[in-house]
Amino acid sequence: MKKNFKKVNSLVLVAVMAVSVLAGCGSGAPVTETGELVTPAEESGEETTGAGETVAEAIEAEGAFEGTAKLTIDYSQAIDPEGADIVDGSFQATPEEKGSLATQMIGTEKQFEGMNIGFSQHRIAGSEWYEQLVDFAKAEADYLGVNLTIYDANDDMNQQISDVETLINLGMDSIIVNPYNSANVGLDAIVAADIPLTVVNQAVEFSGPYTFVSADVENSGYKSGFELARYYDEKYGWKDEVKALVLSSAPQEAESDYRRWGQVMGWTDYMLDKYGKNNLDIVAYQYYQWLPEPAMNATLDVMQANPELDIIFAACDGGAQGAVAALEQIDKLGDVLICTIDGRKSVLEWIKDGDKGVVADAFNDPRQMGKWAVYMAALQADGVSTPSTYYVMNDLVTTENVDEYYDSTSTY
Repeated sequence: MKKNFKKVNSLVLVAVMAVSVLAGCGSGAPVTETGELVTPAEESGEETTGAGETVAEAIEAEGAFEGTAKLTIDYSQAIDPEGADIVDGSFQATPEEKGSLATQMIGTEKQFEGMNIGFSQHRIAGSEWYEQLVDFAKAEADYLGVNLTIYDANDDMNQQISDVETLINLGMDSIIVNPYNSANVGLDAIVAADIPLTVVNQAVEFSGPYTFVSADVENSGYKSGFELARYYDEKYGWKDEVKALVLSSAPQEAESDYRRWGQVMGWTDYMLDKYGKNNLDIVAYQYYQWLPEPAMNATLDVMQANPELDIIFAACDGGAQGAVAALEQIDKLGDVLICTIDGRKSVLEWIKDGDKGVVADAFNDPRQMGKWAVYMAALQADGVSTPSTYYVMNDLVTTENVDEYYDSTSTY
């Protein structure tokens, strides 16, 4: 069977990256390079997995993971053989096995040799989370033999719309978009051009068709909020009013909204289940653009007006980092309990140490998302039917199980 990849003579990796003092959610170590990488597209081969296959069939035929530490797990169990629209990738495995998923490649080596995939990322610079997302997308593309073209819009929505248009004009076989907020950013133009679309990380208000690769962040929020309530109740018992700060990323951003809704509902359900009433008193909603410094400043402002604050719902680990920095400044570290989402090593250390007040963190792994976005995009370009939504693992880390998940050698 002949591959149906389109040919592009050259691909350009464009990423303007700058140093950031404080990095957020994903944020952390800044990127300092500004570079351009041109990779010639190769001639297409003659073999393909075949149009009309489901993801389960393709996985079964090709094998789940390839690499030096291949799991004993058959990953095909995470793909619903009945072709369900929403697929949960959190299959049963030991924490050690799940921990190794992030660094293993998916599919088989050079499986999609010569395929051309575009990736429009709304921001990379100053964010460790986004750097990891892009780095592992590149690693997966290299493993599969895919030529990956990446554009960084630097949080400029108009620039991202332009980047998407450029990728369409380059004739990509498939396009991945991590959009600015929940905006369309030209997604309809991708579909109109009959190019398969994969949206990663950020939920969008768009009817598709496309495959969405992310974590189930509302569920992640729910689990972390529920655990925060359980921990608080175990430590303090019932209190008529528990004063809370909600640190959310940005207004009118679905990804952030789902997280905070989940956290608040998790807390509420715990209290209703145990006491038949809720005691949550949200004193403030603050936005911090996924970055620690704004989260720190917002927490300081709220603490000044509400010195008896009890808990903080942080939409991501960058928010938790900012909150911890603020509480340390005013000698309140450990007095205010925090739940968060991302599963970053530095925050898991805080849970492990038990002295920062962080008691729950649900995984939202950019490494898995980057790899699966590329793999799903490649499958679509090769005619494989993919689910409308694919969720990566979002296990909850608590004070009781942190030793099972903490990895001192992790790059994330």
